[in-house]
Amino acid sequence: MIIPRLETERLRLREFRESDIDAMATIFADEDVPRFITPNGQPQDREFAWRVMTNLTGHWTLRGFGMWALEEKATGRLVGYAGPNFPETWPGQEIGWTVGRDFWGKGYASEAARKALIYARDTLKWPRVIHVIDPANLRSIAVAERLGSKREGEWAWNGKPIHVYGQDLK
Repeated sequence: MIIPRLETERLRLREFRESDIDAMATIFADEDVPRFITPNGQPQDREFAWRVMTNLTGHWTLRGFGMWALEEKATGRLVGYAGPNFPETWPGQEIGWTVGRDFWGKGYASEAARKALIYARDTLKWPRVIHVIDPANLRSIAVAERLGSKREGEWAWNGKPIHVYGQDLK
């Protein structure tokens, strides 16, 4: 499957490349980034980062959509990843995001997620989206709210409560 490429003002949303592994390993080795997105909340090794990249790439083949690698246009650096996501057992079709610490506070998660919402609505024809967010992840909650999503309830992931935010796409 050919993964479509999208652009925002500052980002390229593109397929993952083997050369992204160093940046992904840095993202997952950080003490804070994996706290809310890995099953044990702990920093992860290079092998884990590789499995995430291949999982996100494989999602495109199995579901026909998936998350993109986020590349900063100005520098070519990998920022993180974002996009449509619907893993087995998930409570709904999600727009998710993860951004490396070096890029926090720049609005990249919101910028990429907004573009992904438009793609989900216009191309995938999704009627609604959710975001599953650890209750302590205040940065991601702020992104979800900036996108217009509201808290809708709770879901258990790996035995811990996760907030579900969502919105109808019109």
